[in-house]
Amino acid sequence: MIEQAKAADADPAFDGCGPFQTGVTSGLRPFPKWKNAADFVFVQLSYSLDSLLRWRDSVSLSVPVYAGVMVVASVGMARNLAAKIPDIDIPEKLVADVERDRDAGVAAACEQILAIRDSGAFDGVHLVPVSRYRQVAALLEREL
Repeated sequence: MIEQAKAADADPAFDGCGPFQTGVTSGLRPFPKWKNAADFVFVQLSYSLDSLLRWRDSVSLSVPVYAGVMVVASVGMARNLAAKIPDIDIPEKLVADVERDRDAGVAAACEQILAIRDSGAFDGVHLVPVSRYRQVAALLEREL
């Protein structure tokens, strides 16, 4: 499918639209060889910088790699994610913090973004701020 998307650049119907770029996702597990044809990689969201760095050290990619960061907006959201997506490990401390303070998820996501940036291991993040766009933007503006 990646090759088909890239071949669309030569299709006259898409003149002026390209060049097309293809991205893939990856969990924090071995990276399938067929995904090496992609132009960029989005890595599964994680609340553990150590887990992200271990994964990054395990792969050799010459394309931009973006780590996943998501704001935990509520305890219910955290429990629902953990139940439906077993690969996502949400720390109990973060869940407890969000239960006490609904903005704790924003602070934790911003801390994770800054730690990922400071690690130098990724080209950036793909951020899922849920319903907290303004809060995340305001906090990051103060931190940067």
